[in-house]
Amino acid sequence: MDDPRSLAILAASGVGMPHDLGAALRHLQQAAEHGCRSSQAELAALVGNWRLAREIVEGKSLREGMAERLRAAVDLAAWQRLPHGEALSEAPRIAMVRGFISAQICDWLIRLGAPHLRPAEVFDAESGDPNEYVGRTNHSAELLLARSDVVLAFVRTRIAALANVAMKDLEPSQILHYEVGQEFRPHHDFFDLGIPAYAREVAERGQRALTVLIYLNDGYEGGHTAFPHLGRSFRGRKGDALVLWNVGEDGAPDWRTLHAGTAPTAGEKWLFSQWIRVRAA
Repeated sequence: MDDPRSLAILAASGVGMPHDLGAALRHLQQAAEHGCRSSQAELAALVGNWRLAREIVEGKSLREGMAERLRAAVDLAAWQRLPHGEALSEAPRIAMVRGFISAQICDWLIRLGAPHLRPAEVFDAESGDPNEYVGRTNHSAELLLARSDVVLAFVRTRIAALANVAMKDLEPSQILHYEVGQEFRPHHDFFDLGIPAYAREVAERGQRALTVLIYLNDGYEGGHTAFPHLGRSFRGRKGDALVLWNVGEDGAPDWRTLHAGTAPTAGEKWLFSQWIRVRAA
């Protein structure tokens, strides 16, 4: 990856080079000036000029000097400024951050992930490999670097700021899609250290300590995130983020975090899922 757009993605993601949003925007501007329509649309999206972003996708080209003006208009401080969270549970720790991303960014992320949907998998306890599981019937799309763009990298930067972790601690993001009747039965997101394959995973890459779920759409019924041990369930509005600490203050797995993605009874549900790793001190 050495073309300007690829360099923009790498700099915004902190992969192979320091995490630097300013440098990412400079590379993105260069790509846009070279005629890369995707980069032009991303600049417009990062500014929040959604009319222009749509026109670019539909075939409009930027006027000379417009890419530079768009880059200068991106508010990096706002991208990393976080709205206040609302505590939903103290034990286990669960919070909701209202309006974490805009409705238009939600739509952007759905479009980014939708072409890559496939049956969702889980981390197999015996082999340590991802496998399909009868208790998980929804679809997912893993947003690997080759499927990424700068808008996604900015969202991930915002999540890293929310969790107060480095970008390297974020697993590849996922887009989740649930149709009527599809579910993810009760499960934990942490790795049970009593299972050898999981213990090896934690030793190598750290514990899956936090989960951030961003609700990407409205217009469906049911589809809550349910916590059986609490006897409670939660559902955010489009753009809201649910934050779940999978471990306690001591870093040990919190078994009370058992949760389920319940099935929509009407419509379809889209989520953005981000697991965050933390290594023991």
